[in-house]
Amino acid sequence: MASRDTDVRECESRYNHRDELGRKGRGYPMMDSVSYEHPSVNRPRYSFAEVDRIVRVSPGTSRRWLKGYHFWYDTQRHEMPPVTPTAETKEAASFVDLMEVAAIGELRKKGFSFKRIRRINSYCRLYLKEPRPLVTQKFKVAGQDIFLDVDFDVLVDVGREAGMLAWREVLRPFLEDVEYENDLARRWWPLGREHMVVVDPDYGFGLPVVEGTGVRTEIIAERHRAGDTTDEIAYDFDVTPRQINDALRWEMPKKAA
Repeated sequence: MASRDTDVRECESRYNHRDELGRKGRGYPMMDSVSYEHPSVNRPRYSFAEVDRIVRVSPGTSRRWLKGYHFWYDTQRHEMPPVTPTAETKEAASFVDLMEVAAIGELRKKGFSFKRIRRINSYCRLYLKEPRPLVTQKFKVAGQDIFLDVDFDVLVDVGREAGMLAWREVLRPFLEDVEYENDLARRWWPLGREHMVVVDPDYGFGLPVVEGTGVRTEIIAERHRAGDTTDEIAYDFDVTPRQINDALRWEMPKKAA
């Protein structure tokens, strides 16, 4: 019996045909093609450890996803390539990379294995005709249709109920806190848009900052740990108590809890 990974590849011609027919019945708008050459979002600026820390995934997750990895099984070495192959081996991550890892991190929270997430990503690439579908606005718009699609259930082997739970409980809420520009993820509010912490590659070297100021949240936390009062921090950085509280909520979640 052919593997499901092979089945996904064999279905590509079917989806090419659907694309030519204009995706009849899909019910979502076709958008302009994404440019992945934007200097801010595509420039390598994060170490893999920084990506893991910012998106709150287990150590090594971003390296495995973006660089690939190997494992031994039954005395044989098995190579797993990066999910999105590139001409050069990645030694650092871009904002687009970071957002892709953030999306798979949400699926990991629901117990999805790397193997299953690879299948989901491959299926979305075929469905949306995008090399990196999880970081596009198309995925936000069409995601529910994707998870409801009959072939998704068969080829990805997730189960329709489990797939829809993953969409409703983790992916859709996560995507609501992402802002897009030309269909590509451009900035992200990791605590939700109601909180004043944002990750924007144009500010703070791409690290989390206090929205509207460019002050890195880690600096606010360092001053707090050093014993500075809220009034002192507010005066030195021209930020409000609310902004300080949100920065500490992000940097010191256990204390906030």
